[in-house]
Amino acid sequence: MLRVGVDVGGTFTDVVLWDADARQATVYKLPSTPDDLADAARRDVETVATMAVRGLSEFAQVFHGTTLATNIVLERCGARVGFLTTEGFRDVLHAARHKKPHAFSLFQDLPW
Repeated sequence: MLRVGVDVGGTFTDVVLWDADARQATVYKLPSTPDDLADAARRDVETVATMAVRGLSEFAQVFHGTTLATNIVLERCGARVGFLTTEGFRDVLHAARHKKPHAFSLFQDLPW
């Protein structure tokens, strides 16, 4: 059984191909492509398949992960965003902040 794991990061995209039958790993790293993150992931997976002399159709499982979003939060380097809500839905803000007395109740009177 062949399993592929892809980790897309801000700097590099890493791929590991695990051949469970042969108990062998094939690893590849490629610089990420910020304009199209999927491009580096696709190229990495194709390269790892070629290195292992396997076809893409042989992959039983593909796992995907990313550190990109985590890095944006930790480094506080993401885009500035805002949130708008319409009249009658301001409790959405309180629910998001977990400040509603009964967080999942749709039928409660709020004190504010």
